[in-house]
Amino acid sequence: MHSSRLVFADLPTELLRDIFEHAADLDRPTALSLVLVSSPVRRWTEPALYNTVVLSTAPALRAFLAAISHKSPEFVHARVKHLGVFALGPIQSIHRVLHACTGLRTLACGFSLPGYQRTQGARPLHARLSREQHFLGLSCRDGWDTALVGPSVTHLRIHLTAPDSCSPDAPLGLARAAAHEDASTWERFARLAALTHLAVVHAVSPSTPATALLPMLHRLLAPPSSPAGAAGPPNLQLVLVQVIGGACDASAAHASTAALNAAAIAAGGPALRIVAECAPLSVVRQWEDAARGGPGVWEAAEGVVRARLAAARA
Repeated sequence: MHSSRLVFADLPTELLRDIFEHAADLDRPTALSLVLVSSPVRRWTEPALYNTVVLSTAPALRAFLAAISHKSPEFVHARVKHLGVFALGPIQSIHRVLHACTGLRTLACGFSLPGYQRTQGARPLHARLSREQHFLGLSCRDGWDTALVGPSVTHLRIHLTAPDSCSPDAPLGLARAAAHEDASTWERFARLAALTHLAVVHAVSPSTPATALLPMLHRLLAPPSSPAGAAGPPNLQLVLVQVIGGACDASAAHASTAALNAAAIAAGGPALRIVAECAPLSVVRQWEDAARGGPGVWEAAEGVVRARLAAARA
């Protein structure tokens, strides 16, 4: 132990800091241990704990709010880049967390979106910098509203659990327009002007096969002409369908995936950008792994689209 202290004592402070920061970035349990070593090491490694924050319970919400109450707004803005809120409430605590984390790149939600909207209003969950939003779990069970998507969001994933998610009146689980709204459900998609990537998590059932999504997804990719002066549709480069077997077995999910991919290729044109794959065992874990530097949600499907478009041009 004595010789180890001498070795570290001979290293420049900047190199020591790089070593500890790198160790903390690689492994969260290591980061938790390193913050207990000393005050300087705590200052170096603590930021790594805030890069990706996952809040799955009400106590976790309270603990995070208590922790950041001792931090400056600048610290939270600079350090919290990936936020997953999967606690169901309290909604007011969720709102406080979202309001505090102003520098997000990705946001994942598992709480009821209509419930949040009823108390906090029809405005984006995170209106500043976030590039990705993931509405997972039961967040869309009672519908969702495009007004909750931030204007900077380019990548959006929605988890369809409502039984009428394929209905023309509520495509992709969108809540039906209120009586006072003059924009149709489809027109509300045009408000997502920055959107380039859309992912849909869809559970297979006899009444809603994956291929039932194809007409509405094709309409998103090739919508009717907009009136002069109206907002144009999103410039979608990829529509990814992640198929869950649900009550069926895994073979049904594979068969549905193959059927949807074959239908997209047969349709050609914009439909070549529709890619189906079997959903991961946990879409929440997939988001968290990607946020921590693991395989991304979109890359494999982007490769499929590139290959299809190249084949179409050949």
